[in-house]
Amino acid sequence: MKDDYGLDPNCVPFDFYEVVAALAPRAFFSVFPERDANFTVAGVRKAIPMAKSVYDLHHAADRLQVRYPDCEHDFPNEMRREAYEFVDREFGHKPARQVP
Repeated sequence: MKDDYGLDPNCVPFDFYEVVAALAPRAFFSVFPERDANFTVAGVRKAIPMAKSVYDLHHAADRLQVRYPDCEHDFPNEMRREAYEFVDREFGHKPARQVP
């Protein structure tokens, strides 16, 4: 994305929202850092509301979750915990213990 399209979502040869919307009503959880140097958050901020409209049609708005931590290319512990809890809920998994 960075090398081929200069982080410009308008130059990417596919619509990210269509990729995400095609997953509806399946669960989708994304962590997209605000200051990621590899990808621009602008494309995600543009795409998620459009994908959300498809999730809404499926009555599955709660199954589309996106977090925007204020960090660089990272998966912060708080977001990691939320992602794992989301996956556990979706698959009905009950962890043997809670991770601090």
